[in-house]
Parts: sequence; C-alpha cells; structure tokens
Amino acid sequence: MTATSIVAYSSTEAALADLSAKYAKVVYDVTTEVGMQAAKAAYKDINSHSIILEAARVKEKAESLAYGRFVDSEAKRIAGQLDALRLPIKEMMETETKRAEREREEKVRLELERMAAEEKAKKDAEEARMAAERAELARRQAELDKAEQARQEADRQARAKLEEEARAARRAIEEEERKARLAREEADRIARLAREAEEAKAKALRDAEEARLKAERDRLDAERRAAEEAARRLREAEEAKARAERQAQEEADRQERLRKQAIEETERVRQQAIREAAEAKARAEREAQEAIERERLRLQNELDDGYEMLRTFVQRFGKRDEFRAVTAAIGPYLRAPKREAA
Repeated sequence: MTATSIVAYSSTEAALADLSAKYAKVVYDVTTEVGMQAAKAAYKDINSHSIILEAARVKEKAESLAYGRFVDSEAKRIAGQLDALRLPIKEMMETETKRAEREREEKVRLELERMAAEEKAKKDAEEARMAAERAELARRQAELDKAEQARQEADRQARAKLEEEARAARRAIEEEERKARLAREEADRIARLAREAEEAKAKALRDAEEARLKAERDRLDAERRAAEEAARRLREAEEAKARAERQAQEEADRQERLRKQAIEETERVRQQAIREAAEAKARAEREAQEAIERERLRLQNELDDGYEMLRTFVQRFGKRDEFRAVTAAIGPYLRAPKREAA
C-alpha cells in the first residue's frame, strides 16, 4: 500500500490479488450451463467489489472536495483493474447469448428448407407417377384403336369376299346370301356391342383413374397444408420462446437496476444518518460545553461574591474584638492569590 493509499479502499485493493489469481485470463465455456453459471458467479463476485468500492468512494468524497478528486482518481484506477477482469467475462456471456440466438434462428431456417425440399420431392414424384399413368392410358388407347382398325379391315375384307361369292352364285344361293347377310348383320351387331362395351370399360377405367388421381392430389394438398401448419406452429413456438427469454433477461436487468438503486438509496440514507448523527453529536457537544462554561461562570461568580463578602466582612467587622479570630483567619485567605473556579 502506498503512502497516499485510501484506507476505505484498502479492503477492495487487498482483494484484487485474490480476484486476479481467480479470474484473470480465465476463459469460461459459456456454451455449457456449468460454464455460464461459473461466469455469472465470477462476474457477481467482481461486481460486488465494484459496488463496495463505489460506496467507499462516495463516503470519502463527501468529506472533502479536494480529497474527493483524489478518491475519484483512485476509484477510477481500481475500477479500471476491476473492469479488466469483469468486462471480458461479460463479453463472453453476451457473445454466447448472441451465438445461441443465431443457432436457434439457423435451426428454424434449416427445418423450413428441409420441409420445403421434402414437399417439392413429394410433388415431383407425384407428377412423375401421374405422367407415367397418363402414358400407360395413352398406350392402352392406342392398342384399342389398332385393334379396332384391324377388326374394321377384317370386316372389309370379309365383306368383299362375300360380295364376290354372292355375285358368282347370287341366283343359286339367294337363300344362302340372305342367311349370310343376316349372319353378318348379327356379327356386326355383336361386334358393335363388344366395341361399345370395350369403350365403356375404357371410359370407366379413365374415370376411376382420374378420381383416384384427384383423391391423391387432395391427400397431398392436405399433407402439405398440415406440414405448413406444423412449420408455422414450430416457428411461432420458437418465436414465443425467444420472446420469453428476452422478457426474462429484461426482467433480470430491471431487477438488477432496482437492486442497485436500493443499494444507492440505502447508502444515501446511511450517509444522511451519519451526517445528522455527526451534527447532533456536535450540537450536543457544543451545548454541553456551553453548559460547562455557564456552570464555571456561575461558580466563578459565587467565588467572587464570596471574596467580596469576606472582604466586606473584614472591612466592617475587623476592628471588633468579637470577630478578631474570624478576621485573622480570613486575612491570609484574602492575601493569597485569587483562585479561579474549576
């Protein structure tokens, strides 16, 4: 401790060695709960010395303005050393808090991108499947058309052959021709019915397939809407959580400010009480001194009055024989140096 050290600061300055040994150049792993708690405990320990130092500074400064400037400079010097320990810890805590916030935002963004990619993959797969099914329907229709053309060609060739045979033996086989015509017409009717049945079947297949595709599209749309709703709820939950954490931090900061204000108010009241007590003590001492002085003057007046009464007695009655012994006893007392009242 130097010759100009402030006694009120001695406890804080003495604690600097221990604080430096415990916290100087310590890097806290604030990414973990244990590390964050250790950093907060260190910050609180150092900060408590800053509060004690500030209270001592205010007390010392109140005694003398000139001395207060010296107090301020010493407080600033020690506070700078405390800040060199405290502020790096505070920066580590704030850096981790900001990093954690960025990681939460990045997780939400990646989750949304993943869900969007899954939705796109599902949609692409569905479109590919529907395209394949449309191609299959087109292939089947082409086969039906080809079969119809072959049947029509076969009918045409059969009719041509029958007509040729009919011309060769029309007169001979009119009855055969009639039967053959009836048979051909029946065959045409059956073929037509078969063709109409095939076309109805193909139409039913197309309608059923279209209905199935529509139901699948509706299902995919419902799943997409559900995924979007889930993403929205997740995003809202994350936002609510972040908002709650911010509010909790703001409340903690507000409580810290209130605590500091309470400490400052307590110190102010204490200082005021000290001043009032000092003034009361000085007033009591002054009044006591005045009472002592009044009592001394009263005793001195009584002593002076006694001297005067004795002197008057000797002057008036010293010549009388009755009082000769008394005046003889008073004479030495009056001739002695006059005493002052205690």
